[in-house]
Amino acid sequence: MKAVIFDMDGTVVDTTRIEYDAWKQMFDEQQVDFPYDEYIGVLGAKGSEIIKERIDISDEQIEELLEKKETYLKQLVEKNGLQLIPDVEKVMQECRKLNLKMALATGSSQEKLDFILALFQIRQYFDAFVTADDVKNGKPDPEVFLKAAQKLNVPPQECVVMEDATNGVEAAKNANMSCIAITSTRGKDQLKQADLVINHYKELSMEEFLLQRPKNS
Repeated sequence: MKAVIFDMDGTVVDTTRIEYDAWKQMFDEQQVDFPYDEYIGVLGAKGSEIIKERIDISDEQIEELLEKKETYLKQLVEKNGLQLIPDVEKVMQECRKLNLKMALATGSSQEKLDFILALFQIRQYFDAFVTADDVKNGKPDPEVFLKAAQKLNVPPQECVVMEDATNGVEAAKNANMSCIAITSTRGKDQLKQADLVINHYKELSMEEFLLQRPKNS
């Protein structure tokens, strides 16, 4: 293994609940039902796809609704704060010590990525970034992870993806990458396609994981 590709929401930053509240506020205004279980099921998908599946409107109107959702998210963060997933930075530090390249590959927009990076001192860990603005297809399509590997100049089979969502794990496997999943949003049963499932980052030793992978991985 030569590289680690991190998902952002639910994997690096604990945005799951606050993100849902922003989505729900936007959909409520459109009189569209969007229950929490449904939201969990689409984690990792592009925002435009989430809206398109529920409201028959133009691409321009979709962009306007996405802007509204991002505004609501920022307001909620300003009011309630936001935290990194516990011990995720220790994993990043270990990856650096192991001389692994790192990318952040997210189904969120560039605007949201910039907002998150401004809140936390983690930009320095990453060699590349890929957002929903850089790809045509959201997870479980592997495009976002394949583009990250391309930016890192590392073959897909030499990358390991860090994920929390079923769509993300599926995208990693579709990209022919190894995957470590954390149960921050989904249970182990929903993440069993991953090579390793953990409940907390403190359980994870990247060095041990790499040693246990086949030599041709």
